[in-house]
Amino acid sequence: MTAPLPSPRTGRAAVAAGVLLFASVAAELLRPVQTADGFLTDVAGFVVYLAAWTLGAGCLVVALSGLRDATSSRAGRVGRWISLAGAALFTAFGVVALGTAVLAGEPAEWSFLLFAVGLLLLVVGSVPFALGLRHALPGRWVAVLVAGAGAAVALLVEPDPWHDLGLFAFDGAWIALGLGLLTRSAQTAATRRPERSTV
Repeated sequence: MTAPLPSPRTGRAAVAAGVLLFASVAAELLRPVQTADGFLTDVAGFVVYLAAWTLGAGCLVVALSGLRDATSSRAGRVGRWISLAGAALFTAFGVVALGTAVLAGEPAEWSFLLFAVGLLLLVVGSVPFALGLRHALPGRWVAVLVAGAGAAVALLVEPDPWHDLGLFAFDGAWIALGLGLLTRSAQTAATRRPERSTV
């Protein structure tokens, strides 16, 4: 028995997650709002970047939730739950950092612990989760491994530009997975569509 194909909503959520997370990091690189020691120079800009991050992380939660039935092994399901917890912590980081930046003019330092632990969980969960997707998503499951590798680089290599490049790899992999899911959904829908009579 084959696993059911994830819905187009899951593909759209994966693409949105990658795009919004990428945009948040890229915007901060192009127009920095913090000094080297973390002091905010533009609270409004920081709020915009964090809003994009929080929305992207929320979309990642939706995408991971939508891949529930695509995992074909117990290890894959455990990996998905670990990854889902990581995405939830990404979202919590965005909410806490955004709220404290608005209220106090700077994000709470402990909010970055949520980010770091979330990143760690996304690394740990990526391998069993990806392997659990092999049967349902042939070829496309590799994107989850790439996302995990990018998260590992972002977590373990702090100096720029490697940290940001790792995050970009993570984001790009989710965009690729989402586009792959949408393409497959469209192809499946086309094959199931009855041919119109030419009479």
